[in-house]
Amino acid sequence: MGKTFRLTVNDKTYGVEIGDLSQSTIEVRVDGEMFSVRLEGDAPELDRGPAPVMSMAHNPVAPPPPAAPLPKAKGPSTPPAGGDGKVLTAPMPGVVLAVRVKAGDRVKRGEEMVLLESMKMELNILAGADGVVKKVCVTQGQNVAHGAILVEFQ
Repeated sequence: MGKTFRLTVNDKTYGVEIGDLSQSTIEVRVDGEMFSVRLEGDAPELDRGPAPVMSMAHNPVAPPPPAAPLPKAKGPSTPPAGGDGKVLTAPMPGVVLAVRVKAGDRVKRGEEMVLLESMKMELNILAGADGVVKKVCVTQGQNVAHGAILVEFQ
């Protein structure tokens, strides 16, 4: 993983870790849960902070030990689709920019379902499995909370 941030959205703070921005699909961890997202357009430039400073001290201090590795993701980065009662949920709070499906549509795993803007990033929310859309629960321009149901499947 790459850069780690503490982000506050609507008075709720999230721990967000963003993977390699040079890839077309980026791994993002939000409060320990893994998601795969695709940025549309050019990847944003992240402020890398000031350059490290070399010390000329006679007794240099040893660097701190490396941080413990984070646990591996347990499953797919998007909620599984298909099957009775399955839903696709918002991975983080944001605004729905586009809904790419409608009730009755057959979708394939990895197909774009909803485009969500969160923290100035566009996130394509993808189908986790093949299925049939039962109901679209959001509309373009709607604000959604983390975990809000976006799409229900048959």
